[in-house]
Amino acid sequence: MLIKPASSSCNMRCNYCFYSDISDIRSVKNYGIMKESVLETIVQKALAESEQFCMFGFQGGEPTLAGIDFFRDLIKFVKQYNVNNIKVSYSLQTNGLLLDDDWAKFFHDNNFLVGLSIDATKQIHDDFRMDPSGKGTHNRCMAAARLLSKYNVDFNILSVLTRQFASHPDKAYRFYKQSRFRYIQFIPCLDGLNDEPGANYYSLDAKVYGRFLCRIFDLWYSDFINDNYYSIRAFDNYIQMLMGRPAENCAMNGVCNAYALIEADGSVYPCDFYAIDECLLGNVSTHSFDEMLTGEKAEVFIAASKHVDTACLTCEYSFICRGGCRRDREPVVNGIPSLNHFCDAYRAFFEHALPRMSAIARSMNT
Repeated sequence: MLIKPASSSCNMRCNYCFYSDISDIRSVKNYGIMKESVLETIVQKALAESEQFCMFGFQGGEPTLAGIDFFRDLIKFVKQYNVNNIKVSYSLQTNGLLLDDDWAKFFHDNNFLVGLSIDATKQIHDDFRMDPSGKGTHNRCMAAARLLSKYNVDFNILSVLTRQFASHPDKAYRFYKQSRFRYIQFIPCLDGLNDEPGANYYSLDAKVYGRFLCRIFDLWYSDFINDNYYSIRAFDNYIQMLMGRPAENCAMNGVCNAYALIEADGSVYPCDFYAIDECLLGNVSTHSFDEMLTGEKAEVFIAASKHVDTACLTCEYSFICRGGCRRDREPVVNGIPSLNHFCDAYRAFFEHALPRMSAIARSMNT
């Protein structure tokens, strides 16, 4: 499950924030800070319904705005309600601005996997990721990375690919290496749900995205064959798929699986990208997770992602592309999604990189 303990509240004003757009088109923009009773209900029900494994993920807005005591309560409730000794893991995505020694020690002591949002170089980052006063935040985010390293917290770097960012793959890759960031994930920038794709000045163009993927892969591959491995989430997933395993990233599996996106009031939605009124599945206070995630509304949401575009039927890369994330296939009209906006990018990338990824997969399977 992915929990938003501070709803859409944030201490940054990122120009491209998709959740700001999501909350703007919802009847309630911000549900405030999650109450302790809601958190307790989430933990109690999740552990009661889990059979082997339960993952508590936290995102925002900015989840650390809920305060460190909120997360201490989380640990307390897990210890209280985990009577079946379910395996539990924790993750949190943060902009890093509020992190201090107490936070870092807490993450380390409780085995949190932390995602830290940094858009590579200072210029690109500060152009888009500003605080409420309009000041860039790169220096403060880098200080957060140093703090996490100091306390040996497991963390990765999440970077949002705008058109401006994707135009400079060499600078970006050099930045990660110089900063000793070995776990990286790229998130293609999203236009608003009601926006025309490509309408914003930061919109990611398919051709630019394709060139970025190809160049980053070449740089990554050069290090990989020289036993200098960097984890880039997309490449890791594609190689895993080529080894016959499911993708860890839900966007790469070709079909949505409704997970519990939980807003601060306990409202549950099937996906972070669709926390909107028409996709509301229920509330943890009145419904079980099983009811919400296997109910009619969840099935309707999943069904739309199963549609295969005619262009995909004859595409030689459909077995590895699988149509991509439903969010990149908007608009969905009469239950039928569009062709992925980044189709040309993925075609260019697979033509360029698939033989080498396949060779890596074969070598890892032997």
